[in-house]
Amino acid sequence: MNRSLLTRLGLYAAIAAPSMLLVATDQPFLIQVAIGTLISAILALAWDILSRTGQVSLGHAAFFGIGGYGSALLTPVLGPVLGWAAGILLCGLVAVLLGAVTLRLRRLYFTIATLSFSLSIQVLILVTPGLTGGSTGIMPPVIAGGSPPLQLLFVTGCLVVAAGVSDVFLGRRFRPAFFMIRNNPELAAASGVPVTRLKILAFAVSGMVAGLAGSCYCGLYGYVIPDDVFTTNWNVLPLAVTVLGGMDTTLGPIVGAVVLRLLEELARQAVGGVGYQVVYGAVIILFIVGLPEGLAGLGRVVLRRFRPPGEGTRIKARLAS
Repeated sequence: MNRSLLTRLGLYAAIAAPSMLLVATDQPFLIQVAIGTLISAILALAWDILSRTGQVSLGHAAFFGIGGYGSALLTPVLGPVLGWAAGILLCGLVAVLLGAVTLRLRRLYFTIATLSFSLSIQVLILVTPGLTGGSTGIMPPVIAGGSPPLQLLFVTGCLVVAAGVSDVFLGRRFRPAFFMIRNNPELAAASGVPVTRLKILAFAVSGMVAGLAGSCYCGLYGYVIPDDVFTTNWNVLPLAVTVLGGMDTTLGPIVGAVVLRLLEELARQAVGGVGYQVVYGAVIILFIVGLPEGLAGLGRVVLRRFRPPGEGTRIKARLAS
């Protein structure tokens, strides 16, 4: 078993360990906070997968909601496993169709297009009450019979799956091509990289992972309305979480989700009311300005400082061999 695989398995175990401890302690409030944090981390990983190709989305709430509504509507017909799978695949199909139209757009124009798409999907849900329940919402089947500890374990498993997908796209097969597309798409195309095809692939996978997060969210309480899943919060949150934790990593969005939730709770306790949101936002801005590479970048700097002399050279030699 190579070192890279052992590192990934250790990461997945580290992701699952806190959830196991929370289940053992049986603290209902902490379990609910942890569930929300893990769902945010799944959505942030979805956003980061797409951003590796240079595309900044403000429309992931659309896939979050489509996944939730799709799994809720299809589960009674197909059963829980096939219903969830079909809902998540629906997100991938929508992403492919949207990507074929929008991924030729650059930067700001693509961002505006995804935001417009998200708002359009919310309107579509509202004007089709016969299918989606409209503004009154729907009642999806509850995950794990409504047991918070079991729901936490289930969502943790989904996060591990999302982390595994993220690692695949950070591997040697995709990472160089994705980063070349982000930095210089013309050079990538001239070098034989299938730019459009890889962008659509990243968009499809990103949409499906976001749909997985939405399915988890909608299955928590057995009731969901459009304003719960198509809100602007789900468009902006994954961006903030990923930038805070560190882009182009698997661990960064997960750490970012945890830190962001801790900052929110600390600001809420210190300030209270609605004023805490101002302090909360100011702290996030300071983090982003002071740590442009996120907490993951800070971790790399610390590790380099404590690395024994010559270790970096030896690692490079092993990678080159």
